[in-house]
Amino acid sequence: MPGEKESWRTTVMVLMAISLIIGFIQRTGYRFLDPKFELCVFHVPTILSLIIYSRLPESSNSQV
Repeated sequence: MPGEKESWRTTVMVLMAISLIIGFIQRTGYRFLDPKFELCVFHVPTILSLIIYSRLPESSNSQV
């Protein structure tokens, strides 16, 4: 069963991929989202999850 740090790492990876894809599509000319909506729904949660993941302590009984 994955630990909390592993779950946050997966969250960061998924949000980062979605954020990059949406950002790329929005910047290449096909705008289908309002920039404020894009920022609030995709980019801010990505940054927040990255901050949470980076501040989580390493588990003392982690398996390598």
